[in-house]
Amino acid sequence: MRLIVFFFLSLFLVSCGNKEKGNYSKALAAIDSANYENAVQYLNTAIKEKEQDTTLAQLFFLRGQVYEKSGQLDLALNDYAEALKQNSENIEALVKAGNIYNLLSNYSDALKSYNRALEIDADNTDLLIKRADILTATDRDSLAFADFEKVISIEPENDYAIMSRALIYQRFKEPEKCCADLEKAASLGNETAAEFLHSMCGKQK
Repeated sequence: MRLIVFFFLSLFLVSCGNKEKGNYSKALAAIDSANYENAVQYLNTAIKEKEQDTTLAQLFFLRGQVYEKSGQLDLALNDYAEALKQNSENIEALVKAGNIYNLLSNYSDALKSYNRALEIDADNTDLLIKRADILTATDRDSLAFADFEKVISIEPENDYAIMSRALIYQRFKEPEKCCADLEKAASLGNETAAEFLHSMCGKQK
């Protein structure tokens, strides 16, 4: 009799544990199947019930990714903001939000997100390039130049940063430095730099 009671008690505990972790796991499976509507429903329940197998920051971040995948960018931004309320050091949420703002040409908020992310990871070259591209697009060449310089100091063969610095040199009216950078970027396999090298400097890579 005791064995039977123990058996059913074990089943009950396992069932509770599965229920506790069920919605998050089901959401992940739904995302893998591109069933974003179901994924959102599972995550809604997980957030409401505050499932213990993960944090609220992770749940909001994951739901934000689902909204982003399904093109609901405003809802994605809201969830990334909620994830950051739970964990202000969530660099992934900052980058995701920055990317959406950038896509929407909301450069001011994109820069705020990237700046906060760079406060956490100052040597992140991908982030430095993202910020520099926005600074270039908004005619802040000197600030963009500093970011590209830093990228190149960390990754001396980053052909994109070298090419981008070349174009700023061109706007700074420093053609020799511009062509030198284009030649370097082209030698590293950057086809766009090779085209600029030919059109702007009259050289082949």
